[in-house]
Amino acid sequence: MADTAALPQGPDAPPRAVARALRLIALHPSVRAVESAHSAETGLTTATVLIDANLPARWRVRGWADNGVRAEEPVTFVFSATYPLQEPYVHLREDFDRSHPHLQPRGPAHPPEPCLLLGSVRELLRSRGIVGLVEQVADWIERAALVRLNDASRGWEVTRRDEIDDLAILDTAWVRALPGRDAGCDGYIAVYAAVSAADRPESYRLIVSTHRHGLTDGDCRWRSEANSETERCGDALALIAWSGRAPSGGPFVASDYLPESVVDVASLHARANVLGCGEQLRAKLGLLQSRLRDKSSDVPHPVLVILLARRPFDVAGANSPIEICPYLIEVRGKDDLGPASGKPVRLVAPLEQVSADLMRLASGEEAGAGPARWTLLGCGSVGSKIATHMARSGRGPSVLIDRDGMRPHNYARHALFPTSRAEQLQSADKAPLLGKSLVEFNEAIGTVTTDIVARLADPATAADAFRSDAAFVVNATGSLAVREALCLQHVMATRPRVVETCLLGAGRIAYMAVEGPAANPSLGDIAAEAYRALSADIATSTIVFGPDAAARQIAIGQGCSSLTFPMTDAHLSAMTAPMATVLGKLHAGGLPTAGGELLIGLGAEDGLGQSWTHAAIEPWTVVREASAGEPGIRVSPRVDAEIAREVAAHPGSETGGIILGRYSDVTDSFHVVDTLPAPPDSRFSPEEFVLGVEGLPERLQDLVERSGGSLYPLGTWHNHLVTSGPSHKDMATALRLAVEQAFPLLMLIHTPGGYRFLGVEATAGPSVSAPSREAA
Repeated sequence: MADTAALPQGPDAPPRAVARALRLIALHPSVRAVESAHSAETGLTTATVLIDANLPARWRVRGWADNGVRAEEPVTFVFSATYPLQEPYVHLREDFDRSHPHLQPRGPAHPPEPCLLLGSVRELLRSRGIVGLVEQVADWIERAALVRLNDASRGWEVTRRDEIDDLAILDTAWVRALPGRDAGCDGYIAVYAAVSAADRPESYRLIVSTHRHGLTDGDCRWRSEANSETERCGDALALIAWSGRAPSGGPFVASDYLPESVVDVASLHARANVLGCGEQLRAKLGLLQSRLRDKSSDVPHPVLVILLARRPFDVAGANSPIEICPYLIEVRGKDDLGPASGKPVRLVAPLEQVSADLMRLASGEEAGAGPARWTLLGCGSVGSKIATHMARSGRGPSVLIDRDGMRPHNYARHALFPTSRAEQLQSADKAPLLGKSLVEFNEAIGTVTTDIVARLADPATAADAFRSDAAFVVNATGSLAVREALCLQHVMATRPRVVETCLLGAGRIAYMAVEGPAANPSLGDIAAEAYRALSADIATSTIVFGPDAAARQIAIGQGCSSLTFPMTDAHLSAMTAPMATVLGKLHAGGLPTAGGELLIGLGAEDGLGQSWTHAAIEPWTVVREASAGEPGIRVSPRVDAEIAREVAAHPGSETGGIILGRYSDVTDSFHVVDTLPAPPDSRFSPEEFVLGVEGLPERLQDLVERSGGSLYPLGTWHNHLVTSGPSHKDMATALRLAVEQAFPLLMLIHTPGGYRFLGVEATAGPSVSAPSREAA
């Protein structure tokens, strides 16, 4: 109440909020005095705030810096009746030097206005109050006095072009690459759209192409057509001029910061002279004027003039010292484009066209060399989301592969929207549709509509199924058949590395596998690791392998075999976004070189959270590669270590146990991912190991049920005290056990010289082979 009573009141007093602000401004340590006046008629309160510029002692004595900034600089704050919701208007004295950077481009009719921050002053006021705004002003004044508003550490401040209606959409990397050793000015084709509105003059949107324009007589007959009463479009001309060498022999550098002052053709010529390309622009505009001498038009045609200024250091937000300064001249024919012409020139704001570089910058990354190419396999709900996230971070796919067409229900969770009812009738393929939506983010996207399983199954067509320059392939099909096809021996020998992404358990579980170098660990290896991890946890085991998982599938259409999980688009996006984030980091930094990775995400039941596990998967021991008539045998490092520990625990005796995992009939490969210790009634001796049976059926049944049948016993393991292959007793035992399972039985033998094995199938008889390599 004391503060309230102290505030001025009456018709000539400012509003309470403004009076409070003035009191707080006066308390700031950089403020020396505050003088204010309130107008009851306009509702404005104008305050002159004297701010200490903190000049060095040698300047403080005389009262100003070398660039004219005073020791105590008066700054005007104008508060409206809508304060504090509306920020005060802040400006400097009329005679403040306008050559300082970070000044708003208001023109000579307005007082100099400092650009205080990259962002909204209104939001600054809401977050830090009037004190935060005064601190920004004081910092600006101090930096202006010390000529530190523009420095190399922050980048060259571009000439401000705020609140401009005309826009030029450019490939800035291409534009900045145009200057050579010598000065020049070239013409290029452009297209434009002019839009008029009741509350503002007609504004232009121009896009410049990379095609040069020769300025012949025929080239100056520009096409223009009206789309409506408020919009027209057509062809335009773009002139791009740049400086060359300075008298010293080095590149001409425009090192002085100048506020934007171009208002007509004469001042445009003057600015070109300052930037070192005046002669070149003058020649080109003179040629254009001669070409237009005998022409006239009722419709104005835009000519975009872009001056490229070479600065002393890189422009802020760009990896180049070239600043792009565009202007617009509306020509009708017979126009004076000479150095003394008063024909109006409008300022144009340069915008970066949609590109991978722009997307990376907007995503908080640095632009640079083109990113590595990668292929997306599967353009459904998960694949389309990942492709869209990656494209919008400047890391989109180069090739899209999918055999299916879009169906109406796909739009519930796909990244695309139907553009019309007709699109639903066309039943377009997913890959081309997705490619069309992403083409603006990538220079070129290839699309392939094919049955990838059939293509990979045939060695003749598998070799060129993927681009040779692809850094990796993302398998987002969610198809077990595709995974198996990717693991075929002849496919793994030629394809890039694969990252697999999918959702499990009605979308509650996100799965991401990153294959190791040379497909070790392979997709099949990591899948076995994932099944083991998921089945070991009761919560995830129930979600993925429980009876409700299949029950939640719904059929789409009548008599249709298409099955899907009911899931909102929001949930799908929430689960796929982290996978896209990880994929973006892998794309930027490269895939792991020491092995593979497994990521599993669990979504909260209420959809309001996620928990993720991230495990490095070491290379597996490849006992032998699959070949014609001989199965492949792959053993996880965990199993290899467990077997070694068990052998070490029984010196001088044979020991053993059960091996668990998966057998793929497509690749004819065993993936051994876990073991069960020998039951207590097992017998151990130097001559033999006899596996017991006590409690074993129950344990095996529990394992199979918890994993939903994804993991199962593959056979047994035991060791030999000397390096030797399977014994006759091993063969007899294997034949007896093989009758009890529908796929080949594996007997893995650990020896001092590496693994030996015995593979037996009930219908084919025993197959005995020596290992292709010894286990580490």
